[in-house]
Amino acid sequence: MDKWVLKKLTECFNCKKEVDQIIEIYANQAFVKCSNCGATRYYILRRVGVEDESIIEEEKKKEHKYEPWFLEKNAVCFNCKKEAIQDIAITETKMIVRCRNCGFTRIYQFHILEIPENK
Repeated sequence: MDKWVLKKLTECFNCKKEVDQIIEIYANQAFVKCSNCGATRYYILRRVGVEDESIIEEEKKKEHKYEPWFLEKNAVCFNCKKEAIQDIAITETKMIVRCRNCGFTRIYQFHILEIPENK
């Protein structure tokens, strides 16, 4: 799987500015980094398998501390090898990437937060 880079314009939880949050997704880890202050959330892969589409819908219904993000990326699926929409859900505790074609899902768990010191 190639590295995926997405952007989400929203208020940063750390610096409170509305700027792009840079999302990088790899096969075994993912990052969300503020383009202004550099605050970074790290996620590591915890589970892989075929999941029902309800996994994304369940995240939409849950109550979250911070607003969850729901994104899409058209990409070749690691599992079925077909180009299909990949649903991406990002919360404060996890990131879910699911292929709409075959249901192949990667679930990343929040691991660590890094907030750079102001210089």
